[in-house]
Amino acid sequence: MSLDVGREPLDNVAYVHDGTTEGLLTAIFQAYALHEQPEDFSTETALQPRLGQSVRYIETDATLAARVKTGIVRKAGRDAWDAVLHTSLSDDYSAGIAVYRFVRFVMAHPVAINRGLIRNFAHPIAGPVARLERSVMNERHLMMQFLRFEHFENGIWFAKCNPKANVVPLLMDWFADRFNTERFVIYDEVHQVAGIYDGSGWYLAQTDEVHLPRYAADEAAMQAAWKGFYDAMSISARYHPELRRHFMPKRLWRNITELRDGLTGGNAKDALPAVGILPEKRL
Repeated sequence: MSLDVGREPLDNVAYVHDGTTEGLLTAIFQAYALHEQPEDFSTETALQPRLGQSVRYIETDATLAARVKTGIVRKAGRDAWDAVLHTSLSDDYSAGIAVYRFVRFVMAHPVAINRGLIRNFAHPIAGPVARLERSVMNERHLMMQFLRFEHFENGIWFAKCNPKANVVPLLMDWFADRFNTERFVIYDEVHQVAGIYDGSGWYLAQTDEVHLPRYAADEAAMQAAWKGFYDAMSISARYHPELRRHFMPKRLWRNITELRDGLTGGNAKDALPAVGILPEKRL
């Protein structure tokens, strides 16, 4: 991608990227190359331009993004890069500008000052990134707890989730290590991202269509057994709905087997909302 370095810098500008980590890092690189200090970094759908604000659309370039990553690791360490990566997956509108300000700070200061900076929640530049990273990792932890896989007749295990951050890329290594003999798909219906493990490695696919086959013969029995176990373990005298909603957020319930309505049986189209799906040939 060529850099339009001869263009006059804009004072009041928002950078629009594709929403990926690579897209955000490319936008940060371009801000340096064009000698601009954008006020916002956003996707096109989330952008809310300020009064009189110009918009610059940034094309993702993996090579430029890699250069920014290398600079972050060199100047602030691996922990800082992990924080930037995790924050870039946040749905919070301020995530892009928080990462940009953090990158500018660490690039402008020596390693001695940057060392351990990301753990300083009180720091005016590092603090917002640290808090957003914690929020993203909390969401990842919820998905690790409450993902429920269902077995389909083609041998695929499928789990659907609705997280508040784009955490599927952060889940795949963890599940692939534990289910390395099974093929599975984790589908994020909010961000329309599917993580696909084929038995040897995993990759991501952006899709709003997920076409599921029929359940495996044992799936209805497994779901009934799981719901029965959940009910049997409950203690009516200690029923505390507010505490349950605190530890098991209600927004997740529709994808949690033990809290979902009973199976309608037979075809997955009847038991699951129609969200579209991955072509079966890719599974």
